[in-house]
Amino acid sequence: MEIREATTADADTLREIAHRSLQTSYAHFLEEGTIDDAVEQWYGEERLEELISDEAGDVLIPVLEVDGEIVAYAQCYLVEFPERVGEIHWLHVDPDHRGEGYGSRLYDHVRERFEEEGLDRFKGFVFAENEAGNEFYERRGFDLAYTHDQEIAGESYVENVWVDIPEDEQYRRAVEPHETVDGETIYVAYREASVGSKGPLHVSYLDEDLERRYGWFCSVCESFDNAMDPSGRVVCNQCGNVRKATRWDAAYL
Repeated sequence: MEIREATTADADTLREIAHRSLQTSYAHFLEEGTIDDAVEQWYGEERLEELISDEAGDVLIPVLEVDGEIVAYAQCYLVEFPERVGEIHWLHVDPDHRGEGYGSRLYDHVRERFEEEGLDRFKGFVFAENEAGNEFYERRGFDLAYTHDQEIAGESYVENVWVDIPEDEQYRRAVEPHETVDGETIYVAYREASVGSKGPLHVSYLDEDLERRYGWFCSVCESFDNAMDPSGRVVCNQCGNVRKATRWDAAYL
């Protein structure tokens, strides 16, 4: 067994593993066509190669090989919040190799990489419908911090956000009010962010309790002026910061 960083030559294999993994894990609540569309949007040739070739060093895609064959991989991010956080977005294990501990080995590898970067705060994302994925984080001492909705092919699904922080700290959803150009007060949730091409984009709300979602806030130019296409790609109209749809939760491990 060997764990190494993905290369662009791995792209086709990673796309196939993702498709097989998602089919196995999500067929009970997602239609086949929805999964096909998601794989094309999030693992298309250009998008996957862009992630693997990330020049900023904020994307980690370790692959696990057995006898020279890739059987699992992870997709993770180093994200700047009020503090740096290591996020585990995907852990995909080929269905033919599940139950052999490869997901857990990848997780341990990712944690070590995060800790080498000086991080002690971690997040994992799992759809509420994925019982096995939620149990995976719960068994490892993560706490369910909050939920939010993720849109897939026009349908909304509840996503759980699990956090693991130092024992002497309490997780708080850092919130700050900002004023729009029209004078409206909008609340930015700094711990709810997506990686952007120039810097994080944070989720924003109409209320301080973070119940009524407003949109996205660009941390680069501090603007709410952005647009989203049907695939979840967000572009800041002021500075060109781009957030591309990258989220899917941890697969069955």
